[in-house]
Amino acid sequence: MRAAQRRTREAAVGATTPALTRRQLLASAGSAAAIAIYGTGCAETARQARSLTGPLPLAYLPLSAEPQTLKLALHAVARAGFGPLPGDVTRAAIMGPRAWVEQQLTSWGSIPEDPAVDWRVNALDTHQTQQEAPDAMMSMEYDQLLAETAQAAVLRARFSTRQLKENLIDFWTNHFNIYALKSDGQALVPTDIETVIRANFDSFPNMLRASAHSPAMLNYLDNKFNEKGVANENYARELLELHTLGVDSGYTLTDIKQVARCFTGWTVKTGWQRGQFVYTDNLHDKGSKYIPFLNLTIAPNGGQKDADAVIETLAYHPATAHFLARKLCKHFLGTVPLDTQDAAVRAYLGSKGRISCMLRPILLDALFSTERCQPIIKRPLNMTVSALRALNADTDGARPIQVHLDTMGQPLYQWPMPDGYPEKASAWAANLLPRWNFSLALTANTIPGTTTNLPALFTAAGISATECGDAGILKLSELVLNTPANVIQQHSPQLVAAMKQHAADAAAAHVKVPQILAECTALLLSSPEFQWK
Repeated sequence: MRAAQRRTREAAVGATTPALTRRQLLASAGSAAAIAIYGTGCAETARQARSLTGPLPLAYLPLSAEPQTLKLALHAVARAGFGPLPGDVTRAAIMGPRAWVEQQLTSWGSIPEDPAVDWRVNALDTHQTQQEAPDAMMSMEYDQLLAETAQAAVLRARFSTRQLKENLIDFWTNHFNIYALKSDGQALVPTDIETVIRANFDSFPNMLRASAHSPAMLNYLDNKFNEKGVANENYARELLELHTLGVDSGYTLTDIKQVARCFTGWTVKTGWQRGQFVYTDNLHDKGSKYIPFLNLTIAPNGGQKDADAVIETLAYHPATAHFLARKLCKHFLGTVPLDTQDAAVRAYLGSKGRISCMLRPILLDALFSTERCQPIIKRPLNMTVSALRALNADTDGARPIQVHLDTMGQPLYQWPMPDGYPEKASAWAANLLPRWNFSLALTANTIPGTTTNLPALFTAAGISATECGDAGILKLSELVLNTPANVIQQHSPQLVAAMKQHAADAAAAHVKVPQILAECTALLLSSPEFQWK
């Protein structure tokens, strides 16, 4: 096997490139070695390299810490990221739940990354082209661009050790939502994700500036048609309502009209350099402007600086700070405690828009206060990734996984409205059957490109592969839900009873134990205890 793998590597990188061991591959993820392997970007090379750069080995730890500490650790890992890997909750409990959050909050650039992230994302043609020749995106197949951009999102969420960062990327992607299926969106969104969201996720002013210059955003919200005399107000309206001030802040239609005038001439190139941002001065309204809500006067003949002044004023406006604080509280806490919101506002204004500063009162204080948190239903992406992580599943994040996301109601980058996928429970609670189908497919290993090694996971957790009595059912529940068995018995007796009954009925029908355990695992993934965080 090793000799065959070595021959595969040599064929992939060429005769002049030394064969790399798995250890060297892991050590050099994201470096020139990655470029050597993935230089062609072909699917076969990516498949071969994937076999060498799977997820880090399973390192299961039993739930051995003090119960309250375990509860807080699970709460922190589930809310700050996309859910725990086997052993993550115990590791967070040993570190201390607040210390774990602190590390995620302040050290996301230095937390060692799972090599599977860089290797697999770098293998995608879309990612390579976006980095090396973004102009060429317009000549690629649009379906491929959208599929691989979604694939990268799934891979990063599943494999990244920088879970809070990936959580925030998802949050900002919805905050600055772009419907990729409009016009040239599929060719423009991949660059927007990398250069607007991922490059600036911890600085809202920088993100806002980048978004305002984003061809994807100007295309989606029609500012490319915004010209003097025929001002298009779409982008101006959403800039105020959804990106900065919030609909209830007090601005009026007059403010929208004046902001739209400031953005005349901000457009997207056509022809040879199609899809790039350009400011066209002869399309700009050069007259003076006054935006009452911002108390901002724009002198005549300011050119592109008219809109720049609007962006700067909005970025540091107290109403923007309040709007963002409210959204972040809702995202992480499920509710908006006024004292926490006020603390986040002060942090935003005092740090000139640093998101990590805003998150400190939310994640280090309110998150660990029971009265400041409410249950949050997982959106389909969160549910899917949390299930993959709970079972330490390997995945390529490709179309078969995305089909499940589609049927659950969250095809990535395809929400047509500018407000992004909703977070409220009522938007998702009525469409549970696709979630159950995904859980069954995942545990049955019938999703192409995604595999679960349940026997290895069960062995690590001390679950017998030859019997599935009451003790085994409780161990399985503890493994999947990351909650001590006695707590599950106390708070979820109906779930435990349903699992035991299913196991008994299956055994009576002569179903083999591994299949019974897989079906019970699917039941756990489908349970309310797993669907909510």
